[in-house]
Amino acid sequence: MNFPLAAAKTPQLPNDDAVNQPTLTFDSADYQACYDYWLGLKGDRWAPSWRRWQWENLSVNLIPYFLVVDVHYEPLDFVYRFFGTASVKMHNVDFTGKSVNEIRSPVTIKSTCDQYYEVTRRRQAIASSYTIQAGEYGSPHMQTSLRMPMSNDGEKVDQIVSFIDWRKDIGKIRDEHLAAYGQ
Repeated sequence: MNFPLAAAKTPQLPNDDAVNQPTLTFDSADYQACYDYWLGLKGDRWAPSWRRWQWENLSVNLIPYFLVVDVHYEPLDFVYRFFGTASVKMHNVDFTGKSVNEIRSPVTIKSTCDQYYEVTRRRQAIASSYTIQAGEYGSPHMQTSLRMPMSNDGEKVDQIVSFIDWRKDIGKIRDEHLAAYGQ
């Protein structure tokens, strides 16, 4: 999906019943634990409210790999509420309080926005391949992302909680980011 984020409109709510979404399964116990926690919070709703999220109910080893964005509408934007320490270490920047549009790599902005938009449009958790690339000429690194909607009013997506386990490539990606963007 190609769209300039600033020009995007508020996603249309799906006509189908988002409560009856398909269940995701993961080979990774860490991804499955994160998804199962979200499923438990949502119960019979299509998404839980943000106030139900309790970090202490997750393994402390997983928390650095989480990201949380607040969804802003008209114009559509995604602003980081929480940017886990693993992502800070990898990017050498803390994006907490910043728009996804401030990410330095256009490739990463596009793939991230596409996934966030898909979550707001479908009102469902998604798992997908995620490309991160430092600069125009950096090596693309494929990651799995789990993106889970949160809704405070039961109507629209207000936050998206993401889990992305960078442990395998964090050193390589960090070195490429430093080479492309400096300190």
